[in-house]
Amino acid sequence: MSDQISKRLYSVKEAGRYLGRSPWAIRHLIWEGHLPQVRQGRRVMVDVVDMDQFIAKHKKETNDGHDLPQEAERSCIA
Repeated sequence: MSDQISKRLYSVKEAGRYLGRSPWAIRHLIWEGHLPQVRQGRRVMVDVVDMDQFIAKHKKETNDGHDLPQEAERSCIA
């Protein structure tokens, strides 16, 4: 029987891979308050739950161009 433990905390480098961003971009997200951090001494970690919430918050659904400005919508129709 194999008990697999899923990882909850990611290093800045791992968080970058998870979100498809560079480690410096992750640091900027943390510094700007967009992504919470978990500190253990000097080590900075990011919670996978917070990363998933970040994704959900910034996810946009397409709705057939209704979210486009009117000028852009006209050019799509023409």
